[in-house]
Amino acid sequence: MILFLIYVVLSSSGIILFKLGSSDLSIKIINNQLNMNFPGLSILGLLCYLGSFVLWMIIISKSDVSYIVPLGLGITNVLILVGSSVVLKEEISLYGIIGIVLILAGTLLINKG
Repeated sequence: MILFLIYVVLSSSGIILFKLGSSDLSIKIINNQLNMNFPGLSILGLLCYLGSFVLWMIIISKSDVSYIVPLGLGITNVLILVGSSVVLKEEISLYGIIGIVLILAGTLLINKG
């Protein structure tokens, strides 16, 4: 359970951090050379996401896939929506709120049995 919570936080944080740093992200080819600029927040986001991927592989290997995948994806999506509202100051629309409710209800229904 603790690994699962760490996974959800790392996965959500990774996406939000990458978004925060993405305004200065650039990949260009100049004079047949690849030039890349990866801001620190984007690199930190990628590291969080990489860590979450490793944890996800461990979690998948020890859990029922039909139970853990809908739960993991549902909670991660909700946390990303809430985190983007708090950190990125993005607005959650009425459809977003309805989506959160449907995701949580669907996850509960899938995992009830």
